[in-house]
Amino acid sequence: MKRRVLVSLLAICLIMSPVSAFAQTESPNENAHSPEMKISDSLYEKNEIADEEKTVFEYDRTEQEVLNTAPIIGCEAAYVADPVSGKIFYEKNAHQKRYPASTTKILTALVVLENCSMDEMVKVSKSAIDAIPAGYSNAGLKVGEEQSVYTMLQALLIPSANEAAYALAEHVSGSVKAFADLCNKRAKELGCEKLHFVNPNGVHDNDHYCTAYDLYLIAKECQKYDVFNEIVKTTSFTVPASKLYNKADRTYSNTNELILPTSASYFFPYCTGIKTGHTTPAGECLVSSAEKDGLNLICVVLKGTITSRGVNERFYDSKKLMEFVYNKFTYKQIANKEKPLGQIEVKHAKSGVKTLDYYAASDLYSITPNSTAYENIEPEIEIDEAVKAPIKANQVLGTATYKIDGLIYSTNIIAKEDIEKKPYTLYFAAAGILIILIAAVVAIIMKKKKTSEE
Repeated sequence: MKRRVLVSLLAICLIMSPVSAFAQTESPNENAHSPEMKISDSLYEKNEIADEEKTVFEYDRTEQEVLNTAPIIGCEAAYVADPVSGKIFYEKNAHQKRYPASTTKILTALVVLENCSMDEMVKVSKSAIDAIPAGYSNAGLKVGEEQSVYTMLQALLIPSANEAAYALAEHVSGSVKAFADLCNKRAKELGCEKLHFVNPNGVHDNDHYCTAYDLYLIAKECQKYDVFNEIVKTTSFTVPASKLYNKADRTYSNTNELILPTSASYFFPYCTGIKTGHTTPAGECLVSSAEKDGLNLICVVLKGTITSRGVNERFYDSKKLMEFVYNKFTYKQIANKEKPLGQIEVKHAKSGVKTLDYYAASDLYSITPNSTAYENIEPEIEIDEAVKAPIKANQVLGTATYKIDGLIYSTNIIAKEDIEKKPYTLYFAAAGILIILIAAVVAIIMKKKKTSEE
């Protein structure tokens, strides 16, 4: 009799147990994952909250579509890329040594920006004036004249004033030689592969050279400075009057015709700078930049010519290359943080909640070939197979990875709402109370039976 009572008691306990109540919901085959989902055992962390947008990307050029329609250009070297992602759209002899001419002044500007404040005064020495060979560009600065660093950078980058380059070099380092050493050191830090400069302005020297790729790296770094971006897109510049020259009549146009609306042949409305260069050995050179609908470009062309028809290849080729990119690619949104990426089943959720929509933690944009339809852009999802309640809003559930023509973007996947856990404690408490009551009843029955037997 006692054995039958104990067996009955155990059966009742098992029936009341919440473990058995949820046994069927824990089958891994019932998770409502999206078709492209890849299950991970380690990504999901129960308490990780996406308190900031976490997006990383990398660039794998081997996965990029080869464009057979790229234009043929006359310049002997070229490099066109997006400075944000590093995506390369075009290159030609980009790693060969070339003479940079006045595109040198981009690196000069960078070193000045990194070592000076804009309101410092720079004094023009006699050596800075005397160092300019006949026929080289200048801003009419006078020996002993003082101008601010900002004004000198304007003179350096807009009319390509060579005496401004020498004056800035002496101001920063004390001598042209010391400044050249500083420039070479900085270029190496940026990853420049072959650059070696001996002066701050590009006056020809056989030992003064770089590559198109080197100039791209320097321009990319310069674009971190708003003052640089402001100056290089300025169409004209007037040297302020000073104690040694009391008239404001030294006015010069920017040498970059891509930004000049008056240049009917070369004007490119999306161009934002940067710097021209020319010497006989270097040929026609240009480092230019552009921005259209969020897609940024830096374009470097070296060793162009002026053709028999009067076409300047540095402007013609640069415009043609940038038009080619903008005709083939668009900066497009690939993920919207307000739209769900998919849905997953949540285990142990409060009654009535079975599934959860998950979202990208941030909006994502990518440089996308115009031939790629938006509906064909699908992410690869990695999410833990054991997502279970409780879940908090903004909790990280995994990652979404997009692969777009060589660019690989990864962002967190998050929940947008709280999901409460099923109240196990209530079940256990109820089961415990019931067991106590049953035990009490059994004890009473056993006591009565024993009494009756006596």
